[in-house]
Amino acid sequence: MGQPHDVGRVNSVIGADGKAELRYRPDIDGLRAIAVIAVILFHVDPRLMPGGYLGVDLFFVISGYLITSLLLRDLSAEGRVSLAQFYERRARRILPALFVVVAATIPFAAFLMLPSRQADFVMSIMAIIGFASNFLFWSRAGYFMPAAEQEPLLHTWTLAVEEQFYLVFPLVLWLVWRVAPRAVFVVLLGLALLSLGLSEYLSRNAPSANFYLLPSRAWELLAGALLAKEASRLTAVRRKADSMRRQFAAAFGLALVVGSLFALDDGFAMPSLWALAPVVGGVVLIATAEGTLVGKVLGSALPRSIGLISYSAYLWHWPILVFARLHFGGNLNWGMLTALVGLTMLLAWLTYRFVEVPFRRRGRDAVVPLRGLTAGVVIAAIALPSTAEIVRRLPDPENDALTPAEIEAKVATNFGLSEVCEGRFTLDPACRTSDTPAVLIWGDSFAMHLVPALMHEVDGGLIQMTKSVCIPAIGVSVVTSEYPATWAEGCIAFNDQVVDWLATQPSIQTVVVSSPLGLIFNDVYLRGGTVEQAPRPDLVADALRKTAERVRAMGKQFVVVSPPPVTGEDIGQCLVQAALRDQSAGACDFPVTEIHRLSRMVLDFLKELSAEVPVVSLEPLICSETVCDTRIGETFLFRDTGHLSIEGARLLGRHHNLYGLIRHAAHQ
Repeated sequence: MGQPHDVGRVNSVIGADGKAELRYRPDIDGLRAIAVIAVILFHVDPRLMPGGYLGVDLFFVISGYLITSLLLRDLSAEGRVSLAQFYERRARRILPALFVVVAATIPFAAFLMLPSRQADFVMSIMAIIGFASNFLFWSRAGYFMPAAEQEPLLHTWTLAVEEQFYLVFPLVLWLVWRVAPRAVFVVLLGLALLSLGLSEYLSRNAPSANFYLLPSRAWELLAGALLAKEASRLTAVRRKADSMRRQFAAAFGLALVVGSLFALDDGFAMPSLWALAPVVGGVVLIATAEGTLVGKVLGSALPRSIGLISYSAYLWHWPILVFARLHFGGNLNWGMLTALVGLTMLLAWLTYRFVEVPFRRRGRDAVVPLRGLTAGVVIAAIALPSTAEIVRRLPDPENDALTPAEIEAKVATNFGLSEVCEGRFTLDPACRTSDTPAVLIWGDSFAMHLVPALMHEVDGGLIQMTKSVCIPAIGVSVVTSEYPATWAEGCIAFNDQVVDWLATQPSIQTVVVSSPLGLIFNDVYLRGGTVEQAPRPDLVADALRKTAERVRAMGKQFVVVSPPPVTGEDIGQCLVQAALRDQSAGACDFPVTEIHRLSRMVLDFLKELSAEVPVVSLEPLICSETVCDTRIGETFLFRDTGHLSIEGARLLGRHHNLYGLIRHAAHQ
């Protein structure tokens, strides 16, 4: 994200050496305040500001504008850019506060994270030091990878994008300046348009890469760079324009920014053409706000003060929220959330006052302590897993609680028979318990998690065919920004393969399908490319009915098993933290009245469907009339927000005779 400059006394984003100073713009600090507040509110609860994540895009615009302004001033004055000085200044600005925050997270990771997550955490620190955390988190983006809510340093991907940009951009700018100085604007515009086009393409075909990687983000930084290139010309235009036009332009820019933050929720693929709204709004504000009513409001005391600490606030807010949610199992009330935001702002001010400003003013004298700080963080990170393990192994004769390793095994990913069965049509021997199986388990990860419940109960054996986020119904698929049309087409093709194969398998007597059925409140992708806007539960019900009819026409039985009732919180993480603190087995149980609204919608949808298609509901197996169990004795029923754990599925199979219920439903 763009870095806040020092208070008005230091009118530069560069700092102590006196070179290439920029006139202080308090309205830009006000724009920073909007950006950081948006990001924090979104991470506290997306309902507060559905498009708050776009604050990052605003930071990119601001950063591109300020840094390019400095580079152009150096080029104009000296005809060159000192890369050594440029990178030293960037390090002095970014690293001290970053490493202080990273160092502060290490002890919390030692006591709140399981061993494998600690190893992931150490990797994220190493990636931060190499400014490669965007690559790391991109590589971890996937259905079975750790939830973003459990990555304390996830937000550092934005810093990696910026620093990768600034490794290359000064060289490109200098080269174009030397070869064809009048072509600088055209070259930057061409690069920005290429990046924008790439982001639009990737938003539809590779959304994770699009979100995390520089090539599809560069246009947002280049938008600020283009503004910096034309700054003098725009200043002349602004002086000639009458006051009313300038006021209107600034108000228009602010409206674009604020409107985007509320209207463009995380269902939009970003960055893409949709991101033009906040980016253009930010550019217009920087270009026109100075001297206007909007500019005066943005530059007033409170927004300016928040803008000054925005970098530190951005660094602190995410690990604070992550560790609080890890500790409390995600159950944070509004009072706690408000206190956490207050803590974020307090730590941000302290970090700004006692870390950011002193390191900037020290100039090159800051290099030695900065190296020491870096080395300290690296050593602490490397020592984290072994130190945490030593603490855990300290003798405690009074404590017979589960060990971290035992707890971790309880929430291991439930792939069913094998990980090789996930994501594609396969007849791999690892995905069956018999050469002539009697039962097909078909669906997404919610079919997968049933396999341990059935694998030892089915006479004749079973075979597993599962693809995550793929409803087991012919001719339909979910389509979202995260799972675009290419994914939907793959899902439909997978289901076609399953049905075609099934028609050739006389041994299969029963087809058991399961899914969380998020499709009933998402857009529905139909064979041929038509997308029906959400909600269309009627289309989902029709697809399941037709699939059941197709299976029955083969002489086989078709049964739907519901997903378990859930709260929307990470039940698995609640169970982990309760076990680490040796709390009672029922610490994470929840009242039936707290079943999440969408979970209840799915259960009610299947209850209605059961008049036409056999359905087995897991709700009466997990819940009484008043309370839903999450742990029975030493057995965790859940591993995350909704999936059954391996041992939880086995318990449902043994103690509740799940296969018997399926057979009974099939013969009704």
